[in-house]
Order: sequence, then C-alpha cells, then structure tokens
Amino acid sequence: MAYQVSVINSLYCSADSITLQINTEKGVTYNENDDRLFYMNDTFFTLHNRRVLYDDTQKPIVTFYRKAVTLHERCKVFKGESTDSSQLLFSVKKINKSSSHGITKLNVFLANNQDKKKSDFRVIISGIKSSCIVYIGESPNIVAKMENNGGFKVLVYPNVDYAFIVALLMIVKDVKVGIQIAPGIKLISSVVSATLGN
Repeated sequence: MAYQVSVINSLYCSADSITLQINTEKGVTYNENDDRLFYMNDTFFTLHNRRVLYDDTQKPIVTFYRKAVTLHERCKVFKGESTDSSQLLFSVKKINKSSSHGITKLNVFLANNQDKKKSDFRVIISGIKSSCIVYIGESPNIVAKMENNGGFKVLVYPNVDYAFIVALLMIVKDVKVGIQIAPGIKLISSVVSATLGN
C-alpha cells in the first residue's frame, strides 16, 4: 500500500508487513519475537462499560466504551483514557442483516465521518471467528487479515496502523456471531461475548 493508513498514531505504521499474535483470553498482543506490545486492563467490559488498551510501557492507547444494550451492537473508541467526545477516534457498528451464510459484517466510522452514510473501514468475519479481513471502506483494498489459531494470528499490511488493527480485533473478539446451519436455526458462537452498546 503506497499511502499510510493511520488512525491512532502514525508511529504504529511500518513500511513492512507485520505479523502479530493476540491472546484473546488474556487480551495481550505479541509481535513475531514474542515481545508484548499491548494488553487490556480487563478482558471484558466492566460495570462502567469501559476498558483500556495499554502499550507495554503502561501508556493508555485507547479506551473502548459502550452504552446500554440496543438492537445494533456498537462501540466507541477514544484516544488515551478519555471518553470525551473531542477524543473520539472511531466507532464500530455491527450490521445484523449480514449475519447469514457464515458472514458477520462490522462497519467502522472515523470521528470526522459525521453523516456515517459510508463506512471508512469494514470488517468481514467468517464463521465463528475462524478468520476475518479488514478492508478500506467498501473497496477491495485489504489492510489486515486474521486467522484463528486458538487466538488471533494477524497480518497487518505495510503502512497500516497496527494499533488500530489490534483495537478492531479486540472488538471482534467480543462480537456475537452466528452461522445458519438450517432454515430458522442459527448456531451462536460459544465464545463468551460482551454485547456492545450504542
């Protein structure tokens, strides 16, 4: 990819592709050398409906926030430990009608996308989180891929903000997905999920 895709910080963009491993049970992300890059303060949302992603120096990178449960699963992500609207980086919305034929879709809207008519990124989740792909908007341009190997093995494409990708996948980890196994019968993910709010 010739241009840079930076959402959280351009310091997390590498000229080369990066392979990461996310321990989804502990909420910890490692690089190819098994060095810890990021970790969550809580594996699932707390009673305050928020949790924080830190880097290995204990610096808060982003805060995930959800409101009361609604029909559509949503999550807002803020810079640092803030939940002030001025620090909003992006929001994620699950498209319920996409949860058929083994596919679940998430739309990602950057903070400056006020009307939200078109998504800035989209996440396509296959099966019960067996894999997923992150695209730019509705284009065929891929910025990251994930395969489930007991955790999330992630390939982040060159010049893409890998902290942003990790944040997205922490949301994917909690999204409820299901696959149609027969007409009217849906198999729901056995992974304990925290429903995102509006």
